[in-house]
Amino acid sequence: MIIAQISDTHVLERDEQHFVDNNASLASIVASLNSEDPRPDLVLATGDLTNWGHPGQYEMLAEILADLNLPVLPLIGNHDVRALTREMFPDVPWADTQHASWVSSRPDLTIIGLDSTDPDNHGAVFDEARNEWLRTCLASASGPVILTLHHPPFATGVEWMDSSGFVGLPELREVIAEHSTQIARILCGHFHRPVVTTVEGVTASICPAGTYHVGLDLRPGAGKSIIRDPRGYQLHMIDGPTVVTHTRYVDTGEASFDPGWD
Repeated sequence: MIIAQISDTHVLERDEQHFVDNNASLASIVASLNSEDPRPDLVLATGDLTNWGHPGQYEMLAEILADLNLPVLPLIGNHDVRALTREMFPDVPWADTQHASWVSSRPDLTIIGLDSTDPDNHGAVFDEARNEWLRTCLASASGPVILTLHHPPFATGVEWMDSSGFVGLPELREVIAEHSTQIARILCGHFHRPVVTTVEGVTASICPAGTYHVGLDLRPGAGKSIIRDPRGYQLHMIDGPTVVTHTRYVDTGEASFDPGWD
């Protein structure tokens, strides 16, 4: 199975730009996804699909994604609006709770989409209701589990991004530790850079953004910075508990070629 992951596309109203042309970047990603061979089984969109959650941005998002020839499983990001996201993706098996989580069960794999957002803050939250819901999902899951959420459950080392916080992170990490042999990978967004680490023994990764990236500055106290790094997405090849991840960049002006080596 191949899961394509896109993240942090921050779609804007038509003809609006925000440091880069977010909408054009997503359109390029859609075109690249459509040309993938072998074809991904689905596209996991790990949040911040729109820039401010405005209705016009959702209309633009729907227009761009209409060209995508693959099913989409979306997550809520801190820039999105739960009600509008649910409305745009009515076929997603949203949890019947106050948070916009979901479970997608397949014969040999379970994908759990955990809503980590707090509508009143940019940071993450893992409260008692989500704790109970996640434990129930893991207890009934068949096969390996892909756990996905918008906010990474770890510090990146870029302080201005980490400072938004993660309420309930120790409790989430406790659940992950208890199910570390069951969870094959944790997939995240939010950070606007590709990052890989381990969380309680489970490999956790962040997908590159579909728009501008966070500047890589690990100095203590460094100020906010962004950079126009190449945009892209990731392809996760899943074979049982094994997950191999590749990053595809778009709009680089480069194409692969045969070097002619013997």
